[in-house]
Amino acid sequence: MLIAHNGTCTMYCNLLTDIRVARETGYAGIEIIGSKLKRYLDQGYTVKDLLPHLRGLQPVSLGYIQDIERQEPNEYEALLGESEEMCGLAQSLGIPQVQILTGPIGPGIGEFGGYQGLMGRDWPEVRDLTARNLAVISQIGKQHGVSFYLEMLTWTPLHTLKQGCEVIDAAAADNVGVVIDFWHLWTSGITPDEVARLDKRYIAGAHFCDSLPVPPGSTVVSHDLRHVWTGSGAIPLKEWVDAVVATGYDGWWACELFSPKHWEQDPWQTARRLRELLEFTLI
Repeated sequence: MLIAHNGTCTMYCNLLTDIRVARETGYAGIEIIGSKLKRYLDQGYTVKDLLPHLRGLQPVSLGYIQDIERQEPNEYEALLGESEEMCGLAQSLGIPQVQILTGPIGPGIGEFGGYQGLMGRDWPEVRDLTARNLAVISQIGKQHGVSFYLEMLTWTPLHTLKQGCEVIDAAAADNVGVVIDFWHLWTSGITPDEVARLDKRYIAGAHFCDSLPVPPGSTVVSHDLRHVWTGSGAIPLKEWVDAVVATGYDGWWACELFSPKHWEQDPWQTARRLRELLEFTLI
């Protein structure tokens, strides 16, 4: 198994600092945050400038393409353009995977205003429309030698393991898997037992993260529940890790941390402590 640094844990660092933190705190790989990469390139730096910094550190994925279920013509064209751009960047950097998301990165937000997506439609229609888009994205990835991991966001209609696998199958997308993201799956009601029963061929990555308890009677799940140090929340991390391991999965793992309080701490200490916690939990 490979443990990769994820730039959400050091949110305010720029890309070169993320790479340095990963190397100096003992990670074997890195998940590159696309917005940090684009900021770097927007200042006139090139992929050629970046490559020497990545030597000795394996980039495992590049994130993200959001709202993969877009249907309106202008939004669909934008989706294809973003997919082409991200896959091209991944190919040029030797990154094997690109992250794709159902919906936007938060409930009710996104480039196209309040999130509507495929809300209110029945599951067969959601599956078929999303699979149609995914099949096209899959082909774009193949043209660039890139595969994908699908992250099913908890505030979208497509948010369970079963649904994710059904969409992949419906799209006949053999270069797409799912990421076992503890937070999104746990807040969607998925259990470790369900994870342990998953065919490992569907698993393309694992995100190790925690959550505050969901308030009783709450119908809205938001990023506020992520404002907790990993290991101090409500997700039984050891059970989730053991469930992933039980599938036979032996790919990359990464910690995610969406806690503004901890973003203000020393990023080297944060990254090191998270890696040590993940390694300890994997034992």
